[in-house]
Amino acid sequence: LDADHFLQLGMHADQISVIGSIKFDVSLDEALRERAAMLRKDWGLGHRPVFIVASTHEDEDALALDALAMLEERFGDVLMLLAPRHPERFDDVAALMERGLALLRRSGQGVPVAETRVLLIDTLGELLLLFGVADVAVIGGSFIPRGGHNPLEAAAWGLPVLCGPSMFNFEDVTQRLQSAGALEQVSTARELAAGLTALLGDREEAQRRGAAARRVLESNRGAVDRLMKALADLLGSR
Repeated sequence: LDADHFLQLGMHADQISVIGSIKFDVSLDEALRERAAMLRKDWGLGHRPVFIVASTHEDEDALALDALAMLEERFGDVLMLLAPRHPERFDDVAALMERGLALLRRSGQGVPVAETRVLLIDTLGELLLLFGVADVAVIGGSFIPRGGHNPLEAAAWGLPVLCGPSMFNFEDVTQRLQSAGALEQVSTARELAAGLTALLGDREEAQRRGAAARRVLESNRGAVDRLMKALADLLGSR
């Protein structure tokens, strides 16, 4: 699609090479996998249903909390990891918990207990790690007209993905994951709760969709190598 746009702008076809997206080359080293497994163990999660809502913007946090309230009817011990996109919103999001939900802030280094319903990710640089603690990923920036954020870090962990209708920043990635049955788009808190219920209540289905997400990622790897080769060829020809 981007190549077509350049052609429409008048660029010659022989000046364009489509190498794929380098975002597919996300990788998880063994140390990161071990840290995620240790967190699940230290937090005593066991078979507790856990989902992460990643990179939320204003208005999306309230939607996620509404969905969580609906989930509690089915999963009394459900835990939501809530990661706002921007640090300046951490305190505002925490204030939303006045609705009575038991909140733990990640920055406090505490451990979620059975009563904890929301773990607020108010730290930086941990999102990739914390995807590895969850069973299902919800991608923020997609329930408002923002265009969504990258779902491939969740796919790298083999997680099924839920997102809102606005994913135009990752249109190709979204289509690939959706076609593979790894991603579902929803619009409202009720639809989000229904999607989460289906996945948290059926671990085999969640694992099937997560495996499909990982296959999409694996089958589209290699863009970094292709990019470096193209650059080397161009620089070598000067």
